[in-house]
Amino acid sequence: MNAVPAPPLHLCGIEKSFAEPSGTLRVLDGLDLTVQQSEIVVLQGPSGSGKTTLLQIAGGLLHADAGTVRLCDTDISSASEADRTAARQRHLGFVFQHFHLLDALTVEDNVALGLRLKRQPVDRARVAEVLDRLGIASKARKLPRDISGGEKQRTAFARALVGRPDLLLADEPTSQLDSHATEAITALLAEIARSWQVAVLVATHDVRLHPIANRLCRLSQGKIDA
Repeated sequence: MNAVPAPPLHLCGIEKSFAEPSGTLRVLDGLDLTVQQSEIVVLQGPSGSGKTTLLQIAGGLLHADAGTVRLCDTDISSASEADRTAARQRHLGFVFQHFHLLDALTVEDNVALGLRLKRQPVDRARVAEVLDRLGIASKARKLPRDISGGEKQRTAFARALVGRPDLLLADEPTSQLDSHATEAITALLAEIARSWQVAVLVATHDVRLHPIANRLCRLSQGKIDA
């Protein structure tokens, strides 16, 4: 019998607090969350509720005070820094709220940077394929200043996806986009999950992403209300 593959993301008992002048602020309080392959989970919650903190912990960019974080078959909460980095490189793509494109690099070189950061060979055919699938192949030689906000966001998605991740984390991916670009990114997220078989966890205030969600989860008082 074949073993059932581990989910791309499994969080169990996650706790995180920050020290503030007024005392300790507990942001996450025993939080549990699992995201399966090809599933889109949309995470809601007011500003300051801990959505970005949760994504950073899920992506191994921030340590939890307690609890377990598993990316596929790796427990990154107890792994060495080298193993944690290797798991992120192998399994994870991250799209930040602000595009974080390098102004001096072309679109295709910004995307290729996604492979360099994973210490993978720069496969120009793979870069071209991802740009084509995301509808921005014609922008490959342009600089970020010469493309629209929606095209910048697609470039950020391409950079996150070029390394074939199992899990895509997206932090407010439509917050800087107009309605037309948001509609395009929403369709893109659905396509990524369905056709690319990528698990997607999106933190957003944008109700326009709700129709594509397999699950809507609300972060409240440090826990998930599904």
